[in-house]
Amino acid sequence: MSLLVGVDTGGTFTDFVVGERAFKVRSTPADPAAAVLDGLARIPADHGAVVHGTTVATNALLTGNLARVAFVTTRGIEDLLEIGRQDRRDLYALEPRPHDPLVAPADRHGVVERVRADGSVETPLDLADLVARLEAGGAEAVAVCLLHSYRNPEHEREIGAAVSRWPVSLSHRVANEFREFERAATTVANAALLPVLAPYVERLSHLDVSILQSNGGTATCAEVAEFPIRTVLSGPAGGVVAAAALARRHGIGEAVSFDMGGTSTDVSFIRGEPARANEFELNGLPLRVPVLDVHTVGAGGGSIAHLDALGALRVGPQSAGAVPGPACYGDGEQATVTDAHVVRGHLGAEQPLAGTLALDVARAHRYVGDRAAGILRVADATMERAIRNVTVRRGIDPRQCVLIAFGGAGPLHACSLADLLGMRAVMIPPQPGTFSAHGMRSADRRRDFVRTVLDDAAACVPRLDALFSEFPPVDAPVLTRTADVRYAGQSHELSVAADGDLVAHFHAAHERAYGYRDESRAVEVVNLRLAAIDPAPPEPPVAPIERRTWPAGPARLRRDQLEGGVAGPCVIDEDTATTVVAAGWQASRCRDGALYLERNA
Repeated sequence: MSLLVGVDTGGTFTDFVVGERAFKVRSTPADPAAAVLDGLARIPADHGAVVHGTTVATNALLTGNLARVAFVTTRGIEDLLEIGRQDRRDLYALEPRPHDPLVAPADRHGVVERVRADGSVETPLDLADLVARLEAGGAEAVAVCLLHSYRNPEHEREIGAAVSRWPVSLSHRVANEFREFERAATTVANAALLPVLAPYVERLSHLDVSILQSNGGTATCAEVAEFPIRTVLSGPAGGVVAAAALARRHGIGEAVSFDMGGTSTDVSFIRGEPARANEFELNGLPLRVPVLDVHTVGAGGGSIAHLDALGALRVGPQSAGAVPGPACYGDGEQATVTDAHVVRGHLGAEQPLAGTLALDVARAHRYVGDRAAGILRVADATMERAIRNVTVRRGIDPRQCVLIAFGGAGPLHACSLADLLGMRAVMIPPQPGTFSAHGMRSADRRRDFVRTVLDDAAACVPRLDALFSEFPPVDAPVLTRTADVRYAGQSHELSVAADGDLVAHFHAAHERAYGYRDESRAVEVVNLRLAAIDPAPPEPPVAPIERRTWPAGPARLRRDQLEGGVAGPCVIDEDTATTVVAAGWQASRCRDGALYLERNA
């Protein structure tokens, strides 16, 4: 029987899981597909389908390595992307610097047309010399976003047909919602990624590959080729999917997913299912795509320690990455978090990193000096703030949560973070260094659809079935219906289940989120959302572990040597990660191989 393969591309390593085997290869940032193909060449040729999490779109948006885009919009709002919402993001900056728009002024093209908010046509479309202007501009892709095209997309379709010689993104296909700035930003970002993702997807197209989307569900290569913006959080989503599945297997009600890799740390709150959002921001750009609600900070094993202008110790967000890597890899010349762990004795030459990379202990000491403890404390503080962002700032008490720690560096910091946050329990999954790749294999097939309604909620309730029937027909075992709802006059919405008493659902959700409800105010539905899901097979639950006090063990041991449990302080080694069990903590081995860390009774 062929085996499903999970592949997760990170900034430092690319992880592979096939059957019970997991391994890592060094990432190839200049050509990410090369590491994927290299790893697949190391497993039997008769392997099954490949589910892949990619960082190509993320890195392109972060570095600005994007295609040149021509932006086509309704005449009069050509500068929409630069004007934005006029938010002042740096509130205390005396001379705030706006983010550079993705499209230069010379590449913004207005066309004569106007569709009213109700979808009726006020001014017919006149393409005039649009194609000639695009040919003269040298654009590599075209993004089209017209006013109110979410109500009537016919003019966008006509433009798309006229400029089909270029890769084209149409806003009603990418983000079919009102709010023209966010819709335009998302469409332009998608267009800028089309030529970037195309060669990558083409190199993998001969394989049976599905790619993980930011919403935690998989998509075909063809779907990703048309909507690359949906993969911007592909890599982090795999870890959250895996953590949620682990929490369900172990009967954990509330958890925080903590994924610390070589370049960054991703955290998310889980209550049965991962928290979700319909918009996120990257480099100041609002992107309206369904995502798992992940908070990312620039703190990873490769994060570089440095002194700022005032002489204070900082860690990250710059990373040594895969090349040259931390100093202890043999080529790097700057101290990193990984080097600090080597100096502290958590990592050493006796335990090759990722099972293959021998560490240069003397080189780590040379570049870190006596700063190791400080480097680790600063990194912990950065990650503590990230976890508070997804818990405390949203009214969630982290002390009631289990910290699910994974990634190549996550188990090194789990106990220290739990101590800072008052959390009493930590779970380290089997093969934590490749856990996100495990998540790729357990992801659902998922497609998300949205349409704007902007109508009174009470009037919508009896018409919900009719309204949802206007979505494109989809064939999926599970269809989930939600609605974005707000009090009339508010600027933002809450997503609630679109069934039963929609208004009651909203009042309850508003009270949970903001501490009050106002049942005298009118409630309106902004968007309806439909998720078509083909669920992955569920994994069986795990019997509870034996709860007891364990004796102290050796200072260092292999994970496969841990038969029951051990009290810290100690270090537990394995091929893909190293777990530090701090003093005052003990580790038990669960029946599925996971480690359960808890404070000593």
